[in-house]
Amino acid sequence: MTGYGAAEEKVGKGVLFAEIRSVNNRFLDINCKLPPTMYAIEPRIKKLLQNKLLRGKLEVFLKAKKDLADSLKLSVNTGLVKQYRDCLTSITKMLGLKASSHLLEVVDLKELVVFHEDKLDVESLWKQIERVVRKAIERLDAMRKKEGQALKKDQLKRIVRLKQIFSSIEKRFDVKSDEYRSKVEAAVLETTSSDDIALPDRIDITEELIRLKSHIVQYSSLLRKAGAVGRQIDFLLQEMHREINTLGSKACDGHITTLVVDAKSELEKLREQVQNIE
Repeated sequence: MTGYGAAEEKVGKGVLFAEIRSVNNRFLDINCKLPPTMYAIEPRIKKLLQNKLLRGKLEVFLKAKKDLADSLKLSVNTGLVKQYRDCLTSITKMLGLKASSHLLEVVDLKELVVFHEDKLDVESLWKQIERVVRKAIERLDAMRKKEGQALKKDQLKRIVRLKQIFSSIEKRFDVKSDEYRSKVEAAVLETTSSDDIALPDRIDITEELIRLKSHIVQYSSLLRKAGAVGRQIDFLLQEMHREINTLGSKACDGHITTLVVDAKSELEKLREQVQNIE
């Protein structure tokens, strides 16, 4: 399901922003876009999401709005300072000048120091980072659940519509069956008992209707069940689609064929939505 969740909190000496976006996908696909200093914690972030979500294409963004730690340090280039001092002393002696004790008067300070950029210690900050990511996940999940309730409501409406279609097919089939039996009875009345007359298997859709009604009951039950049911519903839809195809190929009646087309349309709409349900 689609969703969005973001959180921003103090981490270390700075501020961390976490953002998670989700779009529909049959499986769980996680793409993390992290600062290079946080690559090491990518597996942990994915684990947090895998423990909470089962489906969706997710994009995770982490950004330090303010540096989480002091990364830049300076140190004296001792060797270079000594060389400058020795050279300055030699020059003043050669020129007969009074030696100056202020080296910085003639040398740029930037030449005498070394800049060090320390690697961010994400291990020591992980608990704080995890707290921010979890908040973003909770907000994402809340939005997805809200969408899920809307999908559930629409699915239940479509299930009622399918029950009506299957009921109409059954009623029409009963009428056509009676007509067929009447014609056969009239043709073989003198040689065959009417009790021996039955519909040929190739036009009898009784079994398909029984299975379709059973699948509808299971489907409705799953929609009201807590937890992950998306894959089970997906399987039921495949079975219902197979049964309605078989039914359509057997039924030699224009009215039933029209109802079968309507049922396929509803099933296709349900299938599109089910890709979003966990």
